[in-house]
Amino acid sequence: MKSFYFIILLLFRSVLLADEPVLRWAADAESGAPNVFYENGDLSKLVGFEKDIIEHIAKRLGCKAEFHQNDWDSLISGLQRNLYDVVINGFSPEEGKENSAIFSNPYYACGLSLIIRSNTDSIKSILDCSGAVVGVLRSSKAESILTNSLKDIKVIGYPNEYCAISDLRDKRVDAILLDGQIATYYTKKLSGLKIADEFDEIKYSVVSTPRNSELMAAINDIIRDMQRDGSLDAIVSKWDLRNVSYSRLCEISSRIETPSSNLKSPEEQNKSTVQYLKVLPFFIKAACVTLMISILSMCVAIVLGLCFAIMRVYMPKWISFFAISVIELLRGIPLLIQLFFVFYGLPCIGITLPPLVAGILALGMNYAAYESENFRAGMAAVPYGQMEAARALGMNQWQSLRHVILPQAFTFVLPPLTNDFIAILKDSSLVSLITIMELTKTYMLIASNSFNFFGMGAIVALIYFLIGLPFAQLAKLAEKHLKLEKRAYSSRKIGGRYNR
Repeated sequence: MKSFYFIILLLFRSVLLADEPVLRWAADAESGAPNVFYENGDLSKLVGFEKDIIEHIAKRLGCKAEFHQNDWDSLISGLQRNLYDVVINGFSPEEGKENSAIFSNPYYACGLSLIIRSNTDSIKSILDCSGAVVGVLRSSKAESILTNSLKDIKVIGYPNEYCAISDLRDKRVDAILLDGQIATYYTKKLSGLKIADEFDEIKYSVVSTPRNSELMAAINDIIRDMQRDGSLDAIVSKWDLRNVSYSRLCEISSRIETPSSNLKSPEEQNKSTVQYLKVLPFFIKAACVTLMISILSMCVAIVLGLCFAIMRVYMPKWISFFAISVIELLRGIPLLIQLFFVFYGLPCIGITLPPLVAGILALGMNYAAYESENFRAGMAAVPYGQMEAARALGMNQWQSLRHVILPQAFTFVLPPLTNDFIAILKDSSLVSLITIMELTKTYMLIASNSFNFFGMGAIVALIYFLIGLPFAQLAKLAEKHLKLEKRAYSSRKIGGRYNR
């Protein structure tokens, strides 16, 4: 009855507004095959079995399906902000997500598949992965099973399945655990992979929020009708996704009425909210990773930047030209592209780096271009007579640089170095895209599961502030020790000469 009233409401609105009603749905189409993805990378060809299902549902509702792209971790938060009406992207009603979302009747079911390289014979099942490195999709049921039930397996989370498969083929991980239909699709499409084991069961549902309860009631009726009249089976068969779990789901669904809403009261929601003290150790651990990456990346940037600056100013023209070319290249390419190139591109030519090394190297190289300009400006601020005086005292060029020019240049370079370190501290969040669990990614994972983006965000913001504040204070102390401010003031007061 609710579905009937909802359809009448949509038709009334369409007549009133003289426009076709729209069902706004969202998914993450980045490497989302076979659920929702762009065929052959063509952004005009959105395909997938879940796209076919939601379009069929929209057609029966008398609506036009309107797609909205969002990152998988942010799909539920987008629902809360009313950016779209429903989400269909491999979601199952897991514990902890039912508090802020309602789920439809299941429209698909599958197992978990363990994928290994074809030439791997030591892994026959998930029990053989003791001590191995296994990749999973972040915030997935596979991640929950491995982290909670199988403690002796090192788990690495990935933002999408293609990154996980790339690392498997590049031998960064020993196996990956994915949903059954995803595993089947990629093992058929890509050579060198095979499915070693299948277990457990996952059910997929359409997700929405309490304000769309009438819409979800209508969708429940439609899914049940699609299971009975065979239209859902036609879509699943079209994509060759039939399996034992799906067949069992269809048999059970045909005999069960629509379940009651799984929405909990506000009091129950508050009781199940993740406590701040419980997640604080995870934030502290992630902050240590962020700090370590930032410091090491800055060290790489300072060393390379100083080398580039010396090559540009004091080396022969052809070396200077090379340094200028590298600097402009690093400055002209976005950091994210450099990060992906180092981590995913270099293995194509036989250079495979661990995630931590790749992240530090990419950040360090990118910021080296900026530090080289800082050092060049600092060396230019030292009067040329200083170099002539050093040479007159019998020093060669390298000794003059080391003992005379660079110590003075460093006093001018220190303020921008401090500023760049705080910038690299924030940019280190990008390394989460290459499987490193740093502070920002930890925040996204905890907030997306607890649905507390404001409170968790405030904690993370405070942690970033507390990390950066000591370095800013240390820089001020260093400036005071080097008497930078006093020298600058004296030079302005007595016509550009330092008061010694």
